[in-house]
Amino acid sequence: MRTSRVILFLILCLTGCVLFICPDAYAAEEQPPWRAPYNIIMLWVNFGILVALFVKFARKPLMEFLRGVRDKLEEELGVLKKQHGDKTSHVDSEETKLREIQQHLDEIRARIIEMGEKEKQKIIEQAKVAAAKMIEDAKAYSQFQMTKARKQLSDEMVDIAISKVEARLKQEISADDNEKLVMEFLGNLEASKAHLN
Repeated sequence: MRTSRVILFLILCLTGCVLFICPDAYAAEEQPPWRAPYNIIMLWVNFGILVALFVKFARKPLMEFLRGVRDKLEEELGVLKKQHGDKTSHVDSEETKLREIQQHLDEIRARIIEMGEKEKQKIIEQAKVAAAKMIEDAKAYSQFQMTKARKQLSDEMVDIAISKVEARLKQEISADDNEKLVMEFLGNLEASKAHLN
């Protein structure tokens, strides 16, 4: 029923177009004077009939067709909007991931800098401790060398003094005097050793 109405509508449209576009195509060569206004009136009557037939029979199928096209376009538009929303949410999630990655990289960079600073401070502290120990060891070594040099000097002085005393004793001093001098010298020597130490 719907198909037959569409076919009828198309036939009427074609007939109306032929009559409307070329109204004088089927007329005789010689026309009476009343024929021109009659043709114009009939043209408008035919056009009115055609419009009435169109409104009566073709409006509903045409409107249904247009509604179907509209519904199809709305459905496609809905699908496109959904795809656009999906793509937008995907882009937003990717941007969020990129921001999180950048934040993570910034945190790693800050941790690396902090670790570097700590390591630098640790190396500086170790160097200070090592320098202090080296200075302390050098002081201890120099004190040991000074003590050793003093002892060696004291021993040498004692040896020289003993050898001189022996030589002099042999020349000038008797056995009693010799014993007194040796005792006195040994007492002085012990006092000087105690003083040097």
